Amino acid sequence: MTLNTMLQDMRKSLILLVVMAFAISCKESIEQQAGHHLDNAKEAFSIGNYNLAKQEIDSIRILYPKAFETRKQGIKLMQKVEEAEQLRAIEYQDSMIAVAQAAFERIKADYAFQKDEQYQDIGLYTIKSQAPTRNTDRTYIRAQVDELGRMTLISCYRGSSYIHHDWLKLSVGELYVDTPESNDRHEFKDLDVCYEWLSFINGNDGGASAFISANKDENITYTLYRKTGPDSSRPVYRNLKLNKDDRYAIAKLYDLSIVLQTLNEHKNARQEAQRHLEFIRSKVKEESAQDAVDKDE
Repeated sequence: MTLNTMLQDMRKSLILLVVMAFAISCKESIEQQAGHHLDNAKEAFSIGNYNLAKQEIDSIRILYPKAFETRKQGIKLMQKVEEAEQLRAIEYQDSMIAVAQAAFERIKADYAFQKDEQYQDIGLYTIKSQAPTRNTDRTYIRAQVDELGRMTLISCYRGSSYIHHDWLKLSVGELYVDTPESNDRHEFKDLDVCYEWLSFINGNDGGASAFISANKDENITYTLYRKTGPDSSRPVYRNLKLNKDDRYAIAKLYDLSIVLQTLNEHKNARQEAQRHLEFIRSKVKEESAQDAVDKDE
């Protein structure tokens, strides 16, 4: 082997060592840079700033896709962050449920509750003075609220013949509200008297309940309309007066619907947080079991 050949081989070896050293230094640099974000995430997590912690962990994934070890640690930290978020959400929802439940307990005695355990999954709250059995001699508007807070407004007509009304207009002076059309009509006859009950179910009343609640101290009149064509209707019973007792009964039921809706919204949110928490914990458990298997191998 000549001296020139030896020198060429030495140069090649030196270049290879330099390349290897550079690659190692770059790898360490990437992990170190990613590690700064991980440290920031840990600090944010320790003080309860979960959004910032998640942003820092996401930065590792986006900016340093080859920082495998740091990304792995970031994934585990992200699971801890998500677990803590759900625990915080559950604690918050528990406090709001307690507030809404207390509000319900204060007012529930004002309402009559009806539920047939054999046939009904959800019970109904009403006002006794509006019970149909107490009002067979008049045309009026009544309301009911189910346990989920869904309010139904019912236009109760009594007359010598059916009018087949589809919707209502309620007015206070120049102010008015129209209900949508409803196909939920129950008609029956008793002792030659015709009755119609037109229902606007689960709050689908075009804001009529809210209108009555907001104007319970005003003189509210309403007119019953029947649809006569695709785009037309005609009044079939004009200028009925919604008496004070009915206005106040509907307003009280409207207030109840708000309380029960709020209560059930917080209960649903808590259940969702609990489901998410259980999912996270099951995933952590599975990964821990897999890590143990990998170590044994």
